Amino acid sequence: MFYGKKARLIPLAIVSILILAGCSKASSDKASGEINVFLIPSPSSTSIQSFIPEFEKQTGIKVNFSETPYGEAHQKQLLSYQQKSGAYDVAQFDNTFLAPFCQAKVMLSLDKFIQGSKEYDIGDFSTAQQDYGKCKGQTLGLTLSTEPMIQWYRTDIYKKLGLTPAKTWDEYYTNAKKIQASGEGGQIMGFGPNVSWWWMTLVWSFGGHLYDDSLNPTVNSKEAVAATDYLKKLLAVSPKGAITASGDDVTSRFLGENIGAMLNYSGYYGMALDPKINKNQGNIGTAPMPMGAADITHLAGWNIGIPADAKNPDAAWKFLEFVLGKTNSKAYLESGAAAIGRQSIINDPELVAKNPYLPQLNIPASSRVERYPQIAVWPEFETAAIEAVTQVLTGKQSSQAAMDALNEKLKPILAKEPRG
Repeated sequence: MFYGKKARLIPLAIVSILILAGCSKASSDKASGEINVFLIPSPSSTSIQSFIPEFEKQTGIKVNFSETPYGEAHQKQLLSYQQKSGAYDVAQFDNTFLAPFCQAKVMLSLDKFIQGSKEYDIGDFSTAQQDYGKCKGQTLGLTLSTEPMIQWYRTDIYKKLGLTPAKTWDEYYTNAKKIQASGEGGQIMGFGPNVSWWWMTLVWSFGGHLYDDSLNPTVNSKEAVAATDYLKKLLAVSPKGAITASGDDVTSRFLGENIGAMLNYSGYYGMALDPKINKNQGNIGTAPMPMGAADITHLAGWNIGIPADAKNPDAAWKFLEFVLGKTNSKAYLESGAAAIGRQSIINDPELVAKNPYLPQLNIPASSRVERYPQIAVWPEFETAAIEAVTQVLTGKQSSQAAMDALNEKLKPILAKEPRG
C-alpha cells in the first residue's frame, strides 16, 4: 500500500550479502536482455531499487526502472496496457486495484512461474497470504508487503497505569479512557481522509459486511451502525486534532507524542525505526487487533507482478525471484521495506528481536481475512463512505441516518460492478 510515505527511504548496504536466487523452470536460461520496472514511491520501491546492481551483475540482465506517484500510477499502468505497448515488464500496484486490473486482463497469471519455483517457495506463506494476489483463481500479483491492521501501544504508559493490550473493543476503549484521564492522549486512528480504512475494519469486526454476495449494500445493518457509533465514541478519547489525521499523520503523532495506543497497519513500522520520527523508541509495543463479534484480520499491502503485454516475462520473473525469493528474504526486510509475511521471516528469532512487530504478521488460520473490497467500483464506494462517516464524526448526522443514506447511495454504484 501507500503507507509510511515519511518512513526511512535510505537503502542499507545489502549488496554484499545478496545471493542470486535459483531460477524456476519457467524462467530457466531464456531470461536475458533487459526489463523495465514500474514502481510507486514507497519503502518497498526503494528496497527493490537497491537490489538492481547486484542482479544486473549476476545475470547480465539490464534493469531500467521508473517511479510514478501513487495518485497517477494505476491510471498510467492501465493506459499503457490498453495501448499494448509492452512498456513494462514488472509493475508494482496497490491491492485495491487488483480487481480492475483483473477485469481489464492486464496482468499475467504468475501461477506457472510460482509452481515451478523452489526459490520463491509459495509454501512459505500462509494460505491467506497465498490468496492475497489472486483474482478469479489466478495469481496476478506477488505479495510485496504484508500489512495487517494491528494494535500499537506505549509500553511505558501501559506499565505506569497497569494496563495490558486490549483483547476486545470494550477493553480498547476503556484503556484509552484511563490513559486520557491520566493526562496523556488516549488513543489515535485516522478519522480524516483515510477514515474508510478504520471504519470498514470495525464494520467487519462487529460482524457486518459492506455488501452481500449479490452486491447489494449492507452498510445500514445493525452491526455496521454499531461499528460507526463505536468509531465516533473513540474520537472522544483521542487527542485534539485527530479528526483530520491521515494514516501518516496518525503514525507520526503516535510516535512523536504521548498517546497511549494506535490502531494502524503494520506497514507503518518503518517509521518507528526512524529516530527523527520516533521520539518514543524502546517504548513501542504491538499486539493483535482487538476482537469483536467476528474474528477477522484486515490485511493490506502492495502487490507486484508482470503485465500481460510484457516483452520479457522470463527475465521479469527472474528479477522477482531474486528480490522476493526465500534466499534474499532477510536482505529485503533489512533494506527498509515493509516485511513480507513469510513464515521463515516472522518466526526468525534474530529478525523478531530487531523487528518486534513481525509476530503480528502470523495470521491465525481461524481468522476471517478481509482486504480492500475486490470490486472495480471501490473508488466511488470509498468516496461515498468517507463522506457519510465524516457526517457522523462531525455530529451532522446520527450513525443510523448516515448509514441509511449511504446504503441508498451505494445501490447505483454497486449496480455498475461487472457480474460474473
